[in-house]
Amino acid sequence: MRLIPASLGVVLFILLYLAAPGVDAKVAVTGLESEAKKNVQLILSLSEEKCASPEWKIRGLFDKADAEISQALRALGYYHPVIKKSLAFNTECWQADFTLDSGPQTIVADIAINLIGDARDDPEFQKLRNTLLTATGKPLRHDQYEKMKSRLESLALERGYLKASFPEKQLLIDKDANKAHIKLVFDTGKRRVFGDVIVEQDILNPEFVGKFITIKSGDFYSGEQLAKTHNALSKSGYFKSVEIRPDTAYVDPKRVPVTVKLYPEKIHHYGFGVGFDTDIGPLLNASYKNRRLNRRGHFLNANIDLSPVLSTADVEYNVPLDNPASDFFSFGGGLKREDTDTYKSLSGKLSARLKHDFDSGWKQTLFIDSVYEDFSTGTISNQVLLLVPGGSWLRSVSDNALRPTRGHRLEFNLAGSYKNPISDVSFAQGSASAVWIHPLPWRGKLIARTEQGATLVDQFDRLPTSYRFYAGGMNSIRGYAYKELGPKDNLGNVVGGKFLSVVSAEYEQAVLDDWGVAAFVDGGNAYNLDHISIKTGVGLGVRWYSPIGPIRLDFALPLSESDSSFQIHFAAGARL
Repeated sequence: MRLIPASLGVVLFILLYLAAPGVDAKVAVTGLESEAKKNVQLILSLSEEKCASPEWKIRGLFDKADAEISQALRALGYYHPVIKKSLAFNTECWQADFTLDSGPQTIVADIAINLIGDARDDPEFQKLRNTLLTATGKPLRHDQYEKMKSRLESLALERGYLKASFPEKQLLIDKDANKAHIKLVFDTGKRRVFGDVIVEQDILNPEFVGKFITIKSGDFYSGEQLAKTHNALSKSGYFKSVEIRPDTAYVDPKRVPVTVKLYPEKIHHYGFGVGFDTDIGPLLNASYKNRRLNRRGHFLNANIDLSPVLSTADVEYNVPLDNPASDFFSFGGGLKREDTDTYKSLSGKLSARLKHDFDSGWKQTLFIDSVYEDFSTGTISNQVLLLVPGGSWLRSVSDNALRPTRGHRLEFNLAGSYKNPISDVSFAQGSASAVWIHPLPWRGKLIARTEQGATLVDQFDRLPTSYRFYAGGMNSIRGYAYKELGPKDNLGNVVGGKFLSVVSAEYEQAVLDDWGVAAFVDGGNAYNLDHISIKTGVGLGVRWYSPIGPIRLDFALPLSESDSSFQIHFAAGARL
């Protein structure tokens, strides 16, 4: 048996072919599977030449092709290729043909991975070693061999083995038997720990900033903890940039001191915007944020939205809790004016909220609201005071924030009130909504949406319109005007319902890089149990995937009786 060292340089070709353009039409390669064929096409120097190239150059590269083909196939474990080739010239151009038989593929006969140093007893290294050994018996790929070494080195850096090296690394090929033998000796040395953690900043109390830092002196060095700390500080909103510098060259062979340098964001942030939504008309927005009201990290948010149909103004004072990356207490107030074709409402609210972000991705908000609402709908006008405790739970997952092709959004809400001297109505309400996006062939995707709600109430006439259910509009049932649908009184006025059911199915097809078209059907209604009337709308839409998110323009028809026969819906923003 003759053993020869395998050339490691050939692995570069298999790693590059994925990003390479297709072979020129003048060079034909046949007889190979797709992956081997692409690798050969990539490495052939001849494929880069044009018809105008001189004949002497073409013939020279044609002669060189045998060595290039062998090199490309060796990267995938083929060491016995059979090459048949021809080259022809005519007055206009030239044509090269390669008929190839790759021969048998080399199989990984055995893998030996010997761990030296503290990693020998590290369960994470044992787990990785067992995973790497599963390549035994599989076809040899030089890029997978390189990846095997890289995974060991990456885990060493992640786990604090900062002086790790390979005293021995071999990939030996038995060409006669078509077998490969891998032998790796990986010496990790001693596992290091974090030394002193120095934080450089002067805008917040050190004790408060320390709550974002999971790096602790004396703990094992961990790249995961470095990344977690960087992420928490970056997302906090207090800092424009975050630098974390572990001193891996420190003279102490066991400890790694870390310096965290923080650059503050501006205290005041102002925002202004102009928009349009077919549900509520032209929209003006102004916002203000004070990122640091004091050295304890308290901050303030204020926002105003003005439109003909819906206008709001609110302010919220936020207090970070023991884990400021995920827990906040806030209190504030707001005003809301709503003037639809169905009802008119003016309300004020004082609120207290407790917010928590779970590691699973769920966001929880527990609240208690004191609400005063003056409303009129149909022939009824009322002024109502409510004390409403409740909670909401939200989780949103997507593969792309601005242009998702796969993802989902789930939201659940519970609220209620009990009649007492500071609350005029007893009611309990729950709602759930979901959006699901799934990719389909040919750059299409399915978008499914639903919203369900139910209310138990003792005096519906005194329940404010803010807590009643309505349907219709861009994000409800398209083909109907904004909040046009719901139970009616004896005079035909829509007064809202105790229940809500909306379902939607939409197919969206990308037609250009930044454009798409859609077809959809929406159905459902707001209703009471004594009379359920399902309304349906269908339509077509145009999508522009803008740099700030998708812009949607929909043309919808109602299939059920309504006050309008056609609706144009326009909105911007991601659905997840």
